[in-house]
Amino acid sequence: MGWTDLRIMGGGLGALLVVMGLVAGPGFTPVMAQEAPLSANDWLKGGRPPPGTASAWRPGDPVPPDAARLRGQGEASPESDNIAENAAAVPVGVRRLSAADPDGAGIISARQAGLPEDFWNGTDLDTAIRMIRANPSLPASAQITRRVLEAQLAPPAVSDSARIGEFFAARVDQLVDAGALPSARDLLQGAGHNGPDTFRRLFELSLLLGGDEQVCRQMNLATGIATDPEARAFCLAQTGDWDAAAVLFLGATRLGMIDAPTAELMSRYLDDASAESGDLLAPPDPINPLDFRLHEAIGQPLPTGDLPLAYAWSDIENHSGWKAQLEAAERLARARALPASILDQLYTAQRPAASGGVWERAAAVQALDAALATGDAARIGPALVTAFQRMEQAGLRDSFAAIAAPRLQPEILQGDAAHLALWLRLWAGETEVARAPEDKLDASLLALATGGQPEPLTPALGALAPVFAAELPPQPDPKDGIALAPALYGALADADAGTQGDITRAVRGVRMLRELGLIADARRVATQIAIDPLLKVASQ
Repeated sequence: MGWTDLRIMGGGLGALLVVMGLVAGPGFTPVMAQEAPLSANDWLKGGRPPPGTASAWRPGDPVPPDAARLRGQGEASPESDNIAENAAAVPVGVRRLSAADPDGAGIISARQAGLPEDFWNGTDLDTAIRMIRANPSLPASAQITRRVLEAQLAPPAVSDSARIGEFFAARVDQLVDAGALPSARDLLQGAGHNGPDTFRRLFELSLLLGGDEQVCRQMNLATGIATDPEARAFCLAQTGDWDAAAVLFLGATRLGMIDAPTAELMSRYLDDASAESGDLLAPPDPINPLDFRLHEAIGQPLPTGDLPLAYAWSDIENHSGWKAQLEAAERLARARALPASILDQLYTAQRPAASGGVWERAAAVQALDAALATGDAARIGPALVTAFQRMEQAGLRDSFAAIAAPRLQPEILQGDAAHLALWLRLWAGETEVARAPEDKLDASLLALATGGQPEPLTPALGALAPVFAAELPPQPDPKDGIALAPALYGALADADAGTQGDITRAVRGVRMLRELGLIADARRVATQIAIDPLLKVASQ
């Protein structure tokens, strides 16, 4: 018999409140009959003599002498102005507690982000939300925008109290859209998730990243924190209360509170009698994380390749096949949402089972890993060039540089492999080398990355060198009316133009980054602008 055969007896849903009385036994002896009544003053019981004096003061009488002495030799008390003259209600001021405003919450400090706490000063809310949706192409620029999203900064001013929390939600949603689900979850947990909208986001992230059982327990304990009946029914089932989940789902369905596609999914999830049904259900459009998880639970998992980027995280788990894991990891890596170390672990987890596509990239990374372990330059050089070309063609330059750069030693390599090793190290921010390169171009690129003065050996180096030759200007002061946020995002947009060949605009962006005090970031952005065309040629 399935759960749909349940019958609700005794008047439907509700709770029976039983009021039980305490019945005294036959041997019960009242305490009050044995002892004298308790009193607040011992002298009432006759144990002590009464006080020598008693005050008969009433409101309106003169202040008694002893009270006058306590108030300062009979003078009026300074607090007398605070005494109410009538019974009228005192006006109450209302203000929002700062702890309840999540807009300024973050998982890194302003100092760690390299930004002033008043970064958003002078920027209105709508403009700030538009700016945080920027998606720079240079990895160094993307790291800056990520720090802005994660930092504890004073939020943009909000004139309408109803919009408090909107900026925080926009930051979380931007991280989710970019595939950075772990950062989004950390931001939600750090700011608290007491509101329904915030908790809904945390619940959906747990469905894709794992940890939904803990979130479901929180949902079951906090009545009203989740407004979707399907989410509550799912969590009741997850924590083992299948009967309550069935009753809740049945009532919500009859009241039209759950749409038809989700209701069909929930019905199959809760009714074990439908587990053997061979009918495939079409996924809801648009789909949400709960729909996705329900499809998986009824034995009809959905491929994530055509779904938004956030769903790729569900394939990283061990229950997915290796090919599915690799494809999801590469997709997240292209968006800079997955740490390169995880991609490297997946590449080297097994031996490739076929050729072409993701298998060739896994084989190339494994070959480079084996060559680096030997320290043989004759093996490392060819393996490095092959692996780079395959990863570059797949749009995985940033991840490959992060994987290989810490282990590359340009000084032991020859020819193209030596150049490539240095360029990849500089691209990944690894600026320390055992020996200065003999090649003039490589020496100039290293000088640009490490704070020296490069020679103008390429158009990019020639345009960028003067930016760092000039004296460092004073940082702009927001008190002078300069809005820092628009200046930074404008600089990042200008710098990105360098990857399209617009060096003049790129120089303007790098100069502004330097003026804003982001010295190290300006150096790394400039280095990537100079190296980008070289790596494009090396990949051919």
